[in-house]
Amino acid sequence: MVTEREHASRPEAHAEALACSAVGVSAILASMAFVTSPVFVGRTEELGRLLGVLERAEGGQPAVGLVAGDAGVGKTRLLSELADRATVRGTRVLVGGCLEVGDVGLPYVPFADAFRDLGTHPGEADLAAPLVAAVRSLGRLLPTVASQPAPSPPGDGFEQLQLFDGVLSLLVRISELAPLLLVIEDLHWADRSTRDLLAFLVRTLRSGRVALVASYRSDELHRRHPLRPLLAELLRVPDLERIELSPFNRAELVQHLEAVAGQRPPAAAVDRILARSEGNAFFAEELVAAGAIQTDVALPDALADLLLDRIEGLSDQAQEVLKVAAVAGRRVGHELLAAAAARPEPELERALREAVAGQVLVADPATESYRFRHALLQEAVYVDLLPGERSRLHATYARLLADSGPAAELAWHCLASHDLPGALAALVRAARDAIAVAAPAEAYRHLTDALDLWDRVPRPAEVAGVDRVAVLLRAAEAANSAGEFRHAAALARAAVGEIDAHADPSRAAVAHERLAHYLLDVWSETTEAEAVAAGRRAVELVVGEPPTALRARVTAGLARALANTRHYEEARRWCDEALAVARAAGSDDDETNALVTLATLQQYQGGDTAAARAMLRDAAARGAAAGNRFLELRALHNLGVLESDAGNLDASYAALDAAAEVAERSGLVLSGFGLDTRALRCIVHYMAGNWDQSERLAVAVDDRTTTTAPAVSAVALFVEVGRGNPRASERLERLRVMPEEDPWAIYVGNGCGADLARWQGDPERSAELARKTLARIEAERDEWALSGIWPAALGVAAEADRAERARAAGDQAAVAAAVASGRDLTARARRRMARALELERQVGPEARAWLARAEAEAARLEGRADPDRWAAVAEAFAYGYVYEEARSRWRLAEALLAAGRRDDAQVAAKAAHAVAVRLGAEPLRAEVEALARRGRLDLGLDAPEPGAEAAGLTRRELEVLRLVAAGRSNGQIAETLFISRKTASVHVSNILGKLGVHTRTEAAAAAHRLGLDDGG
Repeated sequence: MVTEREHASRPEAHAEALACSAVGVSAILASMAFVTSPVFVGRTEELGRLLGVLERAEGGQPAVGLVAGDAGVGKTRLLSELADRATVRGTRVLVGGCLEVGDVGLPYVPFADAFRDLGTHPGEADLAAPLVAAVRSLGRLLPTVASQPAPSPPGDGFEQLQLFDGVLSLLVRISELAPLLLVIEDLHWADRSTRDLLAFLVRTLRSGRVALVASYRSDELHRRHPLRPLLAELLRVPDLERIELSPFNRAELVQHLEAVAGQRPPAAAVDRILARSEGNAFFAEELVAAGAIQTDVALPDALADLLLDRIEGLSDQAQEVLKVAAVAGRRVGHELLAAAAARPEPELERALREAVAGQVLVADPATESYRFRHALLQEAVYVDLLPGERSRLHATYARLLADSGPAAELAWHCLASHDLPGALAALVRAARDAIAVAAPAEAYRHLTDALDLWDRVPRPAEVAGVDRVAVLLRAAEAANSAGEFRHAAALARAAVGEIDAHADPSRAAVAHERLAHYLLDVWSETTEAEAVAAGRRAVELVVGEPPTALRARVTAGLARALANTRHYEEARRWCDEALAVARAAGSDDDETNALVTLATLQQYQGGDTAAARAMLRDAAARGAAAGNRFLELRALHNLGVLESDAGNLDASYAALDAAAEVAERSGLVLSGFGLDTRALRCIVHYMAGNWDQSERLAVAVDDRTTTTAPAVSAVALFVEVGRGNPRASERLERLRVMPEEDPWAIYVGNGCGADLARWQGDPERSAELARKTLARIEAERDEWALSGIWPAALGVAAEADRAERARAAGDQAAVAAAVASGRDLTARARRRMARALELERQVGPEARAWLARAEAEAARLEGRADPDRWAAVAEAFAYGYVYEEARSRWRLAEALLAAGRRDDAQVAAKAAHAVAVRLGAEPLRAEVEALARRGRLDLGLDAPEPGAEAAGLTRRELEVLRLVAAGRSNGQIAETLFISRKTASVHVSNILGKLGVHTRTEAAAAAHRLGLDDGG
């Protein structure tokens, strides 16, 4: 691939530019091959500000914009989007670019490039020709308008002033035909004449509908760069819009990579590319082209050459110092660099000053350190080192850091200089340091690296200061906190396998208890059974008397495993023992742990929400006081779940927000409770009607989810489905590759998938997904009321849709099949509620609301519109579930219309419509508006579509026409619109007359031609 910089720096490029400056630099650049995104990502604020510049110009006030940013950050893409938007608005767009040739001739190249097709639009040649005739040198910039060869560039100040004034007049006159946007790119390469002309235009543009926008690379501007004086002058211009374009953040980079690669990249790949590209769009594209989405790849040669081009422009002395700095990493302190470089201080300072002026290094006076301006600059210099140079410099840094340097840096230098014992000791120390600052992912990486070295180092336990079992258990804990649940379980299993339980039963008990804990986060039937077995083994290994903290710990662990696997009675017995032993042994943490489990049992088994709430608040306070962030997080998480189940949504998301804050502070964001907390608060905000907040939180969950964690990002589906976002279908496709046992993929994916299928008019698929979810829950013997009633209600709704469709088609066999299936699902929902009440399980308002929904759908299934049942559903969801209450009021309005209660129907429909509009729930809004049109309900909507008005159709006639276009008979129209057959016939006759057609088929064709057949 030939890059822009490579092309412009070749000697023959200068000749090419001289020969074709009037033809256009853009033609050269367009011929180069780039792997770019076809989608415009992010930059909403920046584009809005530039559109503001354009709007001021359109209003007759000339405006100037300046876009700065590092090479590859996306300036050209932003300006291209601006140009596209401007063109759509009817603005004349002229774009020119500077060449990297500096002050060696080629004056006015970007203006010649921008003006190359002036005169090709109507009226332009007539406006430009008199100017070219009056200012002969202007013809050099407008060869398509000049009637004879243009003279040489202006040779004195007066001639140049004439040219400048000619360009100014040209821009103002062209803007009389249409607003004008002039874009000048790569101003850092501009020649002196171009800079002077640009400054003149900015100072003298006082009239005309002209917007002038220029861009430059901020990383090219060394201290003596010739553009700096011009920038200083421009920044004094009133109302100048200056935009500093930043790299992509993680969410934007995900969208960018998805557009480039054609598929959503794995989280690990995003992390790799983000770390190396630092959000630079061009660098990210080059890494993707080299295969960085699949694996960690070497720096592509073309990109390395592009980066090294800047380095090679520095003196040999500066390049040598940069080599030493590159081995230190992205950042290095001055003292450490001076010691490693071993050069006289004046020589070192001259080299550093040159590297800083050349925009390769950035000095930080506050920390007395230097960092490479971009991570890939450091990588390019590092990769360019010879193997011997690299190893020698790493050994130097290892020696300098051995006594007091950061352990992680020391480990890296030891590994790179082949000092394996030093690396092992440093890795264990680095892991300890990472845990101390709540960085479990880093600790996990250090410890797994230590385990990889273990067998390659003589007497490793002596070198590391701990034995292999300790490293395994520490690595397992770090992995679990970092969201690597399966790896955590595998490491704990390895630790269990290396402990002699007869020689050291206490240590074996700890290992088994930890294994049980990690297995519960893996979420599968197999691992749940293994977790209970590990918990039982841990208890067997610890004697009951005398009371000890270890006995309290293992019994509390077994109680939690049993509670999670729904063995409530046995769980309570072990929980009682754990509490008693913990109190006797004075182990506050173990008492708190058992208290959280007991609260869960109190809620689900005894139904005593008040007692459970008090226990959880007490446990959260105790965990906070003891500094045990995991226990505080677990208690707050469970409190949030309890309040949600009790219908107290405000209290629920308050507790979950607090839990998320604890997880963030303690490095437990990716732990089981950390992920579940972040996901559940998205759902609770969704239920409470805070959809924008839910969507923002869901994006954050999506960004932080690891490849081995549950598919908690599925929570984004709730809002995406509710709003009719096309990404919902894409997300569901991704969930299909998740493990079958993943609960988020099953419950959220299937439940939202069922809802989406109904909105998309596929009740068969909806019923299939609902049944699949219900079957899984029943197979697990989960007796929690809501988990079984919710999917059953969705299934009944889907079967009611099937039955309605079959009745309209006259397919009695299909009606019978849908009714039979729906009756079965309704019965299963009723049995689930009865069983929960019989066992005295907690039954919250949501479960009761979904059962009411199932009963109302069951009436619809039988072909009956029952306003009383739908009113009961709306009332049941009114505890705070905003969207479902609105959906119920839509169905209530439908049932009231069928019962002839039009005024009541209008009230219900208005309430549903107001909520749908506020939430942005487009599918629901469309359904309510369609019902209102059919039933002649006044929602205060705007007038009919222009096509309907042009044809003279009333709103009611438009509804009838849509049904005619859909092939409905007069009888079916009457039933759908709640009118008589005779009224339907009159409407059809009126429509045929207004459209000037004779048949229903011709009416359908006319509706299509007018764009009125949508939604029939």
